Amino acid sequence: MARSFFGRSTLVMRLLPFACPFVIVLGVSTSVSGQTQQPLPAVVVEKATTMKAELTDKYVGRVEAISTIDIVARVEGFLEQRNFIEGDLVKKGQVLYQIEKGTYEASLKDAQAELEGAKATALEAQLDVERQKALLASNDISQSTYDSAVATLGADNAAVGEAEADVQTAQINLSYTTVSSPIDGRISVTAVNVGNLVDSDSGTLATIVSIDPIYVSFYISERDLLEKRQQGLIGENSSLLEVKLTLSDGSDYGSLGKINYVGNEIESTTDTIQMRATFENKDALLIPEQVVTVTFNNPDAKEELVIGQTAIQLDAKGHFVFVLNQNDEVERKDVTLGNQIGRDWAVKSGLKAGDRVVVQGLQKIHEGMKVAPTEIQS
Repeated sequence: MARSFFGRSTLVMRLLPFACPFVIVLGVSTSVSGQTQQPLPAVVVEKATTMKAELTDKYVGRVEAISTIDIVARVEGFLEQRNFIEGDLVKKGQVLYQIEKGTYEASLKDAQAELEGAKATALEAQLDVERQKALLASNDISQSTYDSAVATLGADNAAVGEAEADVQTAQINLSYTTVSSPIDGRISVTAVNVGNLVDSDSGTLATIVSIDPIYVSFYISERDLLEKRQQGLIGENSSLLEVKLTLSDGSDYGSLGKINYVGNEIESTTDTIQMRATFENKDALLIPEQVVTVTFNNPDAKEELVIGQTAIQLDAKGHFVFVLNQNDEVERKDVTLGNQIGRDWAVKSGLKAGDRVVVQGLQKIHEGMKVAPTEIQS
């Protein structure tokens, strides 16, 4: 047993001089390898690109009729006809209701007869004045007799005027028995049926809303208002500004609308201001009280260089971004910003299209550092 123990010890001792240098070299080799293989900082880059600077702000709008007309009865009578289909489009001048007219036709005839009688009486008085005038000239009658004849003529002429007014009133009342649409538009359900007695106290018989053209009203924030004024979109030429609509199903409305009203004050509770646009609506797709999405249209939009908002940094010198050169080394570029376009910013100077701009990983890099980039598509 002892020999065996010492034999093993001798073997171990003989191996140690060879084993130790290997461990030391191995340790040194591992340390050097760790230094050379330390990973580069990972960043995400996106190429600066040009795009048309369309306005992308969206607002909730509500469709409004330009005119809303309540149809009412202006004379009393039984309703004889209803000449429209509820919910249908009606034309200006189209007969909607017919109230019995017999009584009013008779009243007109009576008034016309009274007028003819008054005219005959006035004519007789006129002839009498002419006779009295001749007699006065020959001193066959007194001045007072002549004056009396003139006064009678005046009274008879006044009676003619009164009779003419009665005829006109009778004609108007007769015309009121035919109830027509004052505008083009869509009519509501009827509140009365044939056979009902109607008069001026009957309230609204039906309502008509104009359809073409039509308004869309919406509100924008004070900040957006100031921004669009700086862009020259709102101001003296607001009526030239166009807006687009998106319907509830996501489809675009075919026609552009023009701004026709900008509110005169900011609403204190919401810090918004009302704007309103007019749209053609020949197919009646837009319905009053319908909710739509409004987007400003910019026909003069130009191609601009844009970068993501996350790339932009600010220090005492101003706005800047980090870009990578062909060796994946970080370089600082001072930039001048333009308008915000959605989540991106337009760049007026400092960059060119194709520059690889760092958009993620900014906190762990500095100018001159070599990095490991991953590029995302714009």
